[in-house]
Order: sequence, then C-alpha cells, then structure tokens
Amino acid sequence: MKRYLLLLAVLLAANVLSAQLFDYKGNRNQTYPDLYGPQESVVAMIDQVDTVNMYNDIYWMQQFIRDCASPAALTVQNFLIDRFEGLGLETYIHHHTGHIGETDTLDAGNVIAVQPGIEFPDEYIIVASHYDHPDGPGADDNASGTAGVLECARILSQHQFKRSILYIPFNGEERAMVGSYPFAEKCAREGMHIVGVFDMDMIGFWPGAEYGPLTMYSGYSYISERLFNFYQEVADMYIPDMPTCRYTDKDAYGGDHMSFNIHEYPALYIGDIEYLSQNVYYHTPNDTIGTGVNCFALAQGFVKAVIAATAELADGWIAPQDFSVTVKDDMPFLNWSESSNTSFYLVYKDDEMIGYTSETFYVDDMFLPDGYWHTYYVRPVHTDSWAGPYSIVDSILTCDQLNVPVFYDFEDGSAEGLYLNNDNWQFGFWKQRRSLKAESFTTDNILQVAETQWFTIPEDMVDVAVGFSMYKKTAGAWYPYNMNVYVEVTTDRKTWHKLAKLPASTVLSWEEYVFSLNDYKGSDYVQLRIRFESSGKGTTSSTANYIIIDDFFIDCPPDAVNESYVDNDKFNLSVSPNPTEGLVNISTGLERDYCMCVYNILGIRVLSKSSFRDGTLDLTSLPAGVYFISADNGNDRLTKRIVVK
Repeated sequence: MKRYLLLLAVLLAANVLSAQLFDYKGNRNQTYPDLYGPQESVVAMIDQVDTVNMYNDIYWMQQFIRDCASPAALTVQNFLIDRFEGLGLETYIHHHTGHIGETDTLDAGNVIAVQPGIEFPDEYIIVASHYDHPDGPGADDNASGTAGVLECARILSQHQFKRSILYIPFNGEERAMVGSYPFAEKCAREGMHIVGVFDMDMIGFWPGAEYGPLTMYSGYSYISERLFNFYQEVADMYIPDMPTCRYTDKDAYGGDHMSFNIHEYPALYIGDIEYLSQNVYYHTPNDTIGTGVNCFALAQGFVKAVIAATAELADGWIAPQDFSVTVKDDMPFLNWSESSNTSFYLVYKDDEMIGYTSETFYVDDMFLPDGYWHTYYVRPVHTDSWAGPYSIVDSILTCDQLNVPVFYDFEDGSAEGLYLNNDNWQFGFWKQRRSLKAESFTTDNILQVAETQWFTIPEDMVDVAVGFSMYKKTAGAWYPYNMNVYVEVTTDRKTWHKLAKLPASTVLSWEEYVFSLNDYKGSDYVQLRIRFESSGKGTTSSTANYIIIDDFFIDCPPDAVNESYVDNDKFNLSVSPNPTEGLVNISTGLERDYCMCVYNILGIRVLSKSSFRDGTLDLTSLPAGVYFISADNGNDRLTKRIVVK
C-alpha cells in the first residue's frame, strides 16, 4: 500500500489520458455461414474465370514502375477507375493520411468500387490487392493480385447478393501500408461492419513440382482464424484439386491485411509468398510475365477461391452476432443481435441445450456459482425449421461484482477478481518488483488478456480512472501492425472500447499509465482488460516478448482529467450530376466546413476552397474535360472523378 500512495503522488505529474483517445474498433467476433455442398450458381461463376483477361491486365500494368507517388501510379489508378465504372460499379478514391507527393498535385489513392447488397447493404466483404510497386514491373507483386480483383469484380458484379462487396486495389502498400491503414482506420472509426477481407498479394509464381503439388496458401492472425477456416472449407469444396493451406510460416509479415487486423477486422493474406525464397524475380526488373508470373493455373485457382468465398459469404446465413454474457439481477444475462429468417434460438450451456427463446436474450436463472467457468452460446432455427450456425462462445465464472475502489499489488501472488486467459500469466518477482507477467517465446500468434470482474461506476463519482505500472518488451518486425498492447473497457461485452494503444518500448523501464473512466459514470456494468496481441511466424524464439503489470488500480485519479474530443463524423462523397454542364452538387454527410479541391486529369490542382460546406460547386470557369473533385475532412480525403461538358 505504501507503493500505492507513492504512485498516486507520482501520477500528479504523469500523463493522464482520456477514455476517447483511441476508440477505433472493428468486429473481431464475426462468425461465418455453414456450408452444405457446392452451389450450381457459384460453380457457374468460378467457371467464368478467364486467365486471358488476367494476362492482359498484368501485361498492361507491368509496363509502369508504379511507385505510389509517381505519375505512373495515377495512370494506373485511372485505368482501374475506368474498369470498375465500365462494370457499372460506383467508384471513388480514398487517399493516404498525408500527401506523399508534391503538394500541388493529386496523389494516386485507394480505388474503391462498391457493389451494394440488396438485403444487408451495411455489411461488407472486401476483395483487395495493392497496385503500387516501387522498383520494377511488379508483375507478380502485385499486378497479379490487382488483375485478380478485376476478374472477381467482372464476374461477381453480374449478380446480386444480400451483402455489399467492395473491390479495393490499394496504393502505398510498398511504403508500409500507408494507403490501407487510414482506410481501415476510417472503417473502424465509423463503425463499419466488415464481414471479411480477402487480400490477394502476389498470386502467380510457382517454383515447380519439386516443391510439392500446386497448392494455395493463406496467412491469418487470431482475429482472422474463423475467416480462414471458412475460406479453406470453401476453397477445398470448389477447387478440390488444388488444396488450400496455411503458410508454413503461419502468417504473412507485411501486406494490407495487417491494416485491418490491427483495427480488429478479420482479413486474410492470400498469395504465393510460401515460395518467396524461391522467387528470385521478387522486386527486380525481371518480375514480368513468364518469370515473376509463371503459373496462371495458380493465379486462376486463387481467383476462383476468392470468388467462391465471397459469393458464399455475401449470401450466407450468418449466426447471431454480438453474443455476450453479462450479469443482470444476479444472474447470467445472455444477449445477441437478431438473426434474419429465424423462428427461435436454441440456448446452450457447457455444450448442452438448456432452453430456447424467440427473444434475443435469455436469463440463466438456474445458475449456481461453483468455482468453474461456464460457457454459453446460441444457435438460430430457420423459419424452414433447420438449425443454423453457432454464435461465438462467451463464458462466466461468477455473478459477483468487483467492489471499487480496487488495488492489486500482486505481493501475495494472487489477484482475486482478475481473470487471466491462459497459463502464460504468472506471478513472480521481475524487474525489482513482485508483479504479474505474460511472456511468450513464440513468434507465432500471441493473445494474452488480463480482465477485471464487472463493477459499477456511480453517477455521482467526481472522477474515476484506471491506472497501472507496466514494463514491456513488445518489439515486432512490423510494429505497429502485428504487435500491440491495448487498454479496453466494455459495458456490454459486445464492444470493447479502446482507451489506449500502448507503444512498443525502446527503452526498457517501468512506465506509469492512467486512463479516465469518466465517460462510463452511471454504468451498471463495466469491465476492463489489458490485451497483448500479435501475429507472426510460427517459430519459437530464444528471446521472449512480454508485458509485466504492477500496482493496478481503479479509483479516483489524483487530479482532474481533461477529456479529448474524437471526430466520429461519417464521411462519404457524392457528386452529381456527372457528367455536368458546370454546376455540381456536393454531399459528404458532414455538418461542418471542410477543404475542397479540384484537379485536372494530370493531377494538377486547378481550384481550391479551404472552407466549403455541402452544396453547389461552380465549375463553369473550367474548360471541358475530366477532373477530380477531392474533399478533406482533416482525417480522410475522398475523391470522385467527374466529366465537365
């Protein structure tokens, strides 16, 4: 307790952070449909995959060195827009967070083509690639994946699906994902529901039969494991002669999928990097068709697998989402989102059915705390009387609440009311302090969670915060994409709000953290957790990554906390009419001013308004031609191409 008092004194000068500092989140608990055999409609789709189309697209793109800030990248961007718009898809451009080229030109961006769903338009499947390449033709890396996205769009756009599909060739992947990261951040900031991301990155190289049969590989992190299992089952069902496996190195370092993983969206890296050590053409002037892309049968297999998985997912019956177990009236309270076409739900406890309900909640009034964890999940029953896929599983140990204020110094080697997700957590004496440590000697996927029991925060508390000391070694080859420590809070176990993302330590020392909980005053159910998560190769390491926690408390902070404001505006861009005689209606959904610029076909700025609000933009002073209208809200920059007659 003496250390606790000393800690409070030290925190008077510490950096006390707001609860809204980093509240971006995806949907890591996404579930996937059951499969009941190949569908004739999907078989017909994959039979249309034409390697001639892919050959022609790769051949066209390989003539350019497509560095993401170069004029060549803008040329390829416009080529992609033409192709998507030619398919009848609404297309716009999302730009990198910062300007990476000259300030008076329009950098090439992420090309977003939208195929709206007819029943669940706000649920999205993303088919992605990157089209930039810095130092050569880049036929395999990644004209091949981009050609694959175009072929997916050509075939899938002929059909209507329940869910929406986004086709996204990203720019800037070769500069550490500077294109996909701000897009994934925008999706999470706006609460966008992304069911899954299939990222095709290098799909056309095979070293030959001496390295085994023709096989399709993919990598995934914890967040994406369910998506991989679904994708693998689909691929093996529709393309049985070309098996789908996880990379022998388990996950793929680098790639736009990592931008989605860090924002807790399930995303797969799909491509030929299993054979990267045999690909002597990688990032050389010889990455062309015939060398870097030497196996169109493999490329065709990848595209067929992505089309099949996207089609099955876009129309599939998905289990109830947002399943959670909290406490209400001293009993386990099960709650979930409504599932379409459902008559009622079967309720399971410890893998045995305990009841059913037509509601989206259930109270286990027979619960008896016995010192064991109990697991729950539900299963929908279709209106046609067949049972569907299972929801995620959630667990509960006791219905007792934690009494705040609380303090853990771990001196006695215990922490009653603190839940640890696995045996890697240990109490001991480390770094001159008795504390709690989570350590891993693997470079494969890591997930360590320390979670509090639930508690309430009275409305009349003046200030309340969570704080702790931490000593960590969390260096990763692709930090911050594949290794992070998060402090999170929930009021319903469905959504874990991020209080902070703690940076990797370059200097090993104890660090003090305090985070405001004032936004949760008056909440009847609150839980906190510290989550240490990474994805990586499936090998062991002689050195460990770890976090060590000490002096964890929930209490009134030593000083007032300044709250931060986060801009959660949903930001879209609509431009009409197109083509136009000169007067254009601009709509973004923003209720404030933003920056508006107009660029010509070469990307040179010809008109600028530093303070513009939704309404009419006058382009009558411009000569006839093709232009880009770009809106910047301070977080994101969106662009639409328009024709002035």
